[in-house]
Amino acid sequence: MGLGDMFGELKQKAEEMIRKHPDQVEQGIDKAEAYADKRTGGKHSDLIDKGADQLKRRLGEQDPPPQ
Repeated sequence: MGLGDMFGELKQKAEEMIRKHPDQVEQGIDKAEAYADKRTGGKHSDLIDKGADQLKRRLGEQDPPPQ
């Protein structure tokens, strides 16, 4: 198994987790956003917020979990 194969497998697992647990993923984004904002002393709050919002929007575009 090559490095590309391992990354592909990791990507598939991450996408599956995102589809199955979107609320937990969003909570994780919120925690990461708060941590980054704290670590930068609020200097980059606007950019951090914008990045988190874009990520949440992209995650919302994912296919819903299979029923």
